[in-house]
Amino acid sequence: MKNKLLLLILSVTLLLLVASCDKKETRLADYLLELATVAKTEASTTMVLDNGTILTPNNASKWDVADGARVILNYTPLEDGFININSMQRILLATIEEEGYPTKRETSPIKIVSVWVSGHYLNMSFYVDYHSKPHAVALYRDMQADKPTLFFSYSKADDPAGAPTLTYLSFDIESLQKQAFNIYINTYDGERKFEFKVK
Repeated sequence: MKNKLLLLILSVTLLLLVASCDKKETRLADYLLELATVAKTEASTTMVLDNGTILTPNNASKWDVADGARVILNYTPLEDGFININSMQRILLATIEEEGYPTKRETSPIKIVSVWVSGHYLNMSFYVDYHSKPHAVALYRDMQADKPTLFFSYSKADDPAGAPTLTYLSFDIESLQKQAFNIYINTYDGERKFEFKVK
């Protein structure tokens, strides 16, 4: 009896192993994440990457975004420059304010993940303590400084304590005309200075 039970268990195990070996592995499609700017005309919608590459979605009609919107684009490359958009998240796009420094600058601290320049955009990713109410951001230029000097302004206003939330945003810095610049950002570790040389 013991031998028959052992033989039955071995047979079932062997059958399961053989059956699982016959399954073909399924592979996820390749995908990429990029910051992009939406370029819309009456005839078409394209996505312009910061390096100037133009991507044409084959499923653009599924996405309702305005011309000039800045997005985090998750896409699968296809042939001949076409892409399939898997997801798209709109992010804030703002410009440099030439009036308002220092009186309007808010200095609620943030936790910086990354600050970088690509194309004519200053991009930022950072964590904020977010609960439910809108926060305010701006980028002020000190017009009295010899070199272009920018000050990031952030206020959580009267939003109650919440949870760390990852935020992305872009500022159009084309008005700097490719000049090197400094930016000051208030963090939980104090004010930090970043220097950029734009090519």
